[in-house]
Amino acid sequence: MSKYKIEQAEKDLFAVYQVLYSDADIEMWYDWNSRLNDTKFTDQCFWILYEDSRIGGAIIDNGTVMYPFLISPFVDRAMFWKVLFSCCIDVDVTRIRGVLPEDVNVLLAFGYRLEVMRQVMCCPTDPDIPAALPHGYSLHHLKDSVDSRNLASTIMKGYAGGIDFEIFGAPDEEDVIKDVERLMQIYSPNNLSIYIFDENEQKIAGLCIAGISENIPLGFAEIGEICVLPAYRNKRFGEFMLKHVRANAHKYTPVVKLCFTVGNNAERLYRNVGFHPGPRFANMSIRIG
Repeated sequence: MSKYKIEQAEKDLFAVYQVLYSDADIEMWYDWNSRLNDTKFTDQCFWILYEDSRIGGAIIDNGTVMYPFLISPFVDRAMFWKVLFSCCIDVDVTRIRGVLPEDVNVLLAFGYRLEVMRQVMCCPTDPDIPAALPHGYSLHHLKDSVDSRNLASTIMKGYAGGIDFEIFGAPDEEDVIKDVERLMQIYSPNNLSIYIFDENEQKIAGLCIAGISENIPLGFAEIGEICVLPAYRNKRFGEFMLKHVRANAHKYTPVVKLCFTVGNNAERLYRNVGFHPGPRFANMSIRIG
């Protein structure tokens, strides 16, 4: 009889264990209650036990494992995953979300593939950050009145050839339009969105959809989308827009955050403007064939 087993946990206690032992604030909430609530969205949370002692835990819901963690002094990550999979014989675990880098190689050996690695970055807002546009370009507040199809087209052209297109493929224009409209609605209470306009060509050169959602913990500002059209690269437009959002968000909040796909060339820009990275985390799925 196996000494290992899995047992459903009470989610409030589970959340405390997960926050402490995961040792990673991947969303950079900087807030105890926000991190607890981030874990307590479901009661499908489970302990991994060895001889009735807890060695770890994870949320296991509809074939997806999320927020896995080991409990000190247990440190054998390969054994943790072996036990979890063996205890889930009645569940086809096809996806694993929120995987920390130290688990990626372990899961590759179990037949999983890396889908995408993501990372959140934060920086202070600051009203004294200087930023200036070159002659011939103007800055405008991005409102609902701006045609969402035009915005979606700009985003698709700005992201074309980037890491997200490489991983996920080119999105459908209608899906991008819906995403733009969703973000504009989310940020409507404090909309910080902007776009840069080429006065000579009479078209958008770059845009940044940003703002403060009523539901985001601590009232942090968030950058949902930022892109510059290929013809306008190397003019420091991305830097200008990030600095502008940092400066203008200061009257509402002390922090602005964003999330990006690891491998994005814009990471260097984010760091140069002052964004500080949180832990990297991966999404993985079972390899087919």
